[in-house]
Amino acid sequence: MTQTTFQSRRLVVIPMKDPAQAKTRLADSLAPEERAALARTLFRATVERVQTAIAELAGDPVEVEIATVTSSPEIARIASELQIHLINEGRCNSLNAALTHAGGWATAKGYDALCVLPGDLADPTPADLARLLCHPLQDTRTTAQAVLCPASDLGTNALLTPLPCPFDFAYGVKSVIAHSNAIEAAGLTPVILPLASLRIDVDRQSDLSHLKSPNLYWAGGLPQ
Repeated sequence: MTQTTFQSRRLVVIPMKDPAQAKTRLADSLAPEERAALARTLFRATVERVQTAIAELAGDPVEVEIATVTSSPEIARIASELQIHLINEGRCNSLNAALTHAGGWATAKGYDALCVLPGDLADPTPADLARLLCHPLQDTRTTAQAVLCPASDLGTNALLTPLPCPFDFAYGVKSVIAHSNAIEAAGLTPVILPLASLRIDVDRQSDLSHLKSPNLYWAGGLPQ
């Protein structure tokens, strides 16, 4: 039996709030318990899609594992059920700070690349995720590069970077532009990888229509 020799060890990090505090922009559309259920369901679905993508990469020289960075005991419990790594964000007071902490954790554990994914993607396909996770981080001239998947509103719905991360995370309004500029300023080449199934994350009422897969609905929840 041939054993795969891994050339890269990558960590997918999914940052998560406590479900009770998530999806506040859907307050006009969903009750608090529905918003919490949606957050849990989307997180589980995202992890399971990534796990399927990793299985599809069997034999590829890229080893990929999954973690969540959170301060939520409920998300920690779900992470244990899903058998993914848990990174306690501690006293981090922002998404960018939590991801910086996660990047440091991953570097200390020997990973050479970090992939940041939101935990509320509407309907990511394993094929798109696999394409992202195995994307090279050097071009043909051996220049280091980082990969960005833009959201429909120019947010950053996936970011793949070498470790240690040589730039500051810049999540916020139109963050894909800020990240591209930061990557270039750090001496890397920004690569824009527009993957259709990663364009939509569920933040607003209009995003709910993109929940196409049956497993993204919960009993008694949104009508299909």
